[in-house]
Amino acid sequence: MKIKWKIILFSFIGFIILLVILGATYINNVGYNNVKLMYKLNTKMDEDGQYLGRKINSNQILKDRMKREGWQFKQQEGAAFFFKKDNKEAVVSTEIWNSNYVLYRVDDNVVNLADK
Repeated sequence: MKIKWKIILFSFIGFIILLVILGATYINNVGYNNVKLMYKLNTKMDEDGQYLGRKINSNQILKDRMKREGWQFKQQEGAAFFFKKDNKEAVVSTEIWNSNYVLYRVDDNVVNLADK
């Protein structure tokens, strides 16, 4: 009877260790900052001025947020969106990240896209 409990206990401990190793490998591959942003979403900025948002309606969300900041949408070329405000132009490039998220990059950090 004691051997059965030892086998169950060591199997459980081994399973926990395996989960920790797999989790650490996933975080290492994806990047700690990106994992942190994924759990804080719905569009957050990191230290480099990059934003991460959910892929659902991402183009419309981008246009709405830029409009809220006073920017007018001009055109889209591939993954780049061009906006104009007064005499300034902003280019926001997008990249599909991890199939469920979109990474936004704002040239020269001219606007804050973070959820307010």
